[in-house]
Amino acid sequence: MSKMRAIDAAVLVMRREGVDTAFGIPGAAINPLYSALKKVGGIDHVLARHVEGASHMAEGYTRTKAGNIGVCIGTSGPAGTDMVTGLYSASADSIPILCITGQAPRSRLHKEDFQAVDITSIVKPVTKWATTVLEPGQVPYAFQKAFYEMRTGRPGPVLIDLPFDVQMAEIEFDIDAYQPLPVSKPSANRVQVEKALAMLDSAERPLLVAGGGIINADASDKLVEFAELTGIPVIPTLMGWGTIPDDHPLMVGMVGLQTSHRYGNATMLKSDVVLGIGNRWANRHTGSVDVYTEGRRFIHVDIEPTQIGRVFTLDLGIVSDAGAALDVFLEVAREWKAAGKLKGPWRVAQGLPAAQGQPAPQDPLRQRAGQTAARVPGNEPGVRQGHLLRQHHRPVADRRRAVPARVQAASLDQLRPGRPAGLDHSCGTGRGQGRPVAQGRGTVGRL
Repeated sequence: MSKMRAIDAAVLVMRREGVDTAFGIPGAAINPLYSALKKVGGIDHVLARHVEGASHMAEGYTRTKAGNIGVCIGTSGPAGTDMVTGLYSASADSIPILCITGQAPRSRLHKEDFQAVDITSIVKPVTKWATTVLEPGQVPYAFQKAFYEMRTGRPGPVLIDLPFDVQMAEIEFDIDAYQPLPVSKPSANRVQVEKALAMLDSAERPLLVAGGGIINADASDKLVEFAELTGIPVIPTLMGWGTIPDDHPLMVGMVGLQTSHRYGNATMLKSDVVLGIGNRWANRHTGSVDVYTEGRRFIHVDIEPTQIGRVFTLDLGIVSDAGAALDVFLEVAREWKAAGKLKGPWRVAQGLPAAQGQPAPQDPLRQRAGQTAARVPGNEPGVRQGHLLRQHHRPVADRRRAVPARVQAASLDQLRPGRPAGLDHSCGTGRGQGRPVAQGRGTVGRL
């Protein structure tokens, strides 16, 4: 056993858990952590200009590579409250980040001392776990629990609040005896997957909805392989964008209030069985739930049990990590294909040979722009939030595929009820604001 400051032990634990980069701003109440970072070494620090910015930097760093944990550091009081937006963003998108705040000494917490805010109570609604550590000996194990919470089940952010005197206190700690806690993730079983695959295989127009859980599980390649094996087209959510390449023949676009493509909406309208993996049926994706669910059956795979059935009643729910579920889906699909049980219903419905692995050029929902009929008047992108505009700046051949006129009309009439065009977005301006999407069709919104 070695004697060291509690904050030195915390840095050693972060290193052992795989942290190599932190983002933040020094301040009096958190300066012991900065001295420990310098003393122990091994963790690079990026100086931010605002603590909220540091929290978003930590989230972005987590997203860059599977297994990353972004760390955000700030002093007491306003630094913690500045982190709330970043914590909420990470919580909503299921991104694990570790936020560390300094705090006034324990003896002053109840005296309304300078910047002695109850930060744990403030952030509890937007974190998986938040704590103020009041005993120095608990510091390394609070960090151990934090990493366990971030990685177990649905990922999300945590916050550890460290009083100044707790950081500075000496404790006995042996990093060589430290071991990260094993992470537990639920996995789909064969019975569940066989039922789901039977529903998909019996459908005329099955569809896959790929959510951010697939990216969190580093399982994008598995999704693409499953889609190619079964021939089922894929619609990614905004969080699942990138799970399948934009130019892949089975990538049929997106649907939603601010992310819709006409060919994505048309494909959704035509589907009869939908399998969602690692998504949460957020209203930015579904729009009107009645329109979204009418005439089709749904299967949902999610790592968080409370997400199953939260938005609408499902035909089949499977609690599983997205990557683990796709492993079983691939195993069963390969066996069924080898045994001749996998009919490839989508390809058959399109008049394609069941054994063919890619859509044929004559498939109208997947033809590229320039190969099909002209665009229908009024199909402007409309109003988009600034962070979504990049989606419409990709090459036309990658982002826009033509849809038959009868399906385009259906898309407008069925998928855009409710609100005036341009008024269904929370911010931004554009040429579509405040006017109908198509002349003579009245005021419409977006699914």
